[in-house]
Amino acid sequence: MLALALGLGVAGGASASVCIRPGDEAALHSKALQSELMVSALACEETARYNAWARKFESELVANGAVLKRMFRQAYGAAAETRLGQFVTALANDAARRSAVEKAGFCMTTARVFDRVLPMNGPEFLAFVAGPDFAGRHDFAACGTRDSAAR
Repeated sequence: MLALALGLGVAGGASASVCIRPGDEAALHSKALQSELMVSALACEETARYNAWARKFESELVANGAVLKRMFRQAYGAAAETRLGQFVTALANDAARRSAVEKAGFCMTTARVFDRVLPMNGPEFLAFVAGPDFAGRHDFAACGTRDSAAR
């Protein structure tokens, strides 16, 4: 298993009233991975591989983006766009902070991620972002759980 230090809990209060339904988690992970790899493109000179990845998985990224928009619209109504923007910004800021603190390790990790995801097809990518490499990396609770009821 490839351990990823994605820091998905960085959204702070963004998840306070959002619970995730089955299938939503992959969309959260996909956005976190996209932020991580985008920072890698800039900090680690991985622009070519980032662009190849984004082109290859464009339809999956767009579909997962629509899921996130729905989640945030249901939770925040008119404030959804702002709250989603805050969440995405927090993901990118966290990745940028980690790349600045430990650039060599960050770049090595994201290079391995590129090595792993670029050969994948769409269904493999979706399984990857829904898989155990991302478990517990955000602070959204599943709908209907005790944690989501407390929110």
